[in-house]
Amino acid sequence: MMDNVNIYEIIGVSYDPVYIAQNGEILIDKHTVRKTDKFYEIENEDLHECFREKEECYQFLNNLLMTN
Repeated sequence: MMDNVNIYEIIGVSYDPVYIAQNGEILIDKHTVRKTDKFYEIENEDLHECFREKEECYQFLNNLLMTN
């Protein structure tokens, strides 16, 4: 069985926009991504979503970017 690999595990987390957001916030397309003490947050004009796990945040952000 093959495990899924995140591209940032290969090229390094210093290029990972969600990892970078841990030190504040970052704008990806029209979505603000930030890491608080408890959550990863994605926010834009129309939504504000919170996630406990980084992978959930990635999945949600990926779906947003793919549908816009």
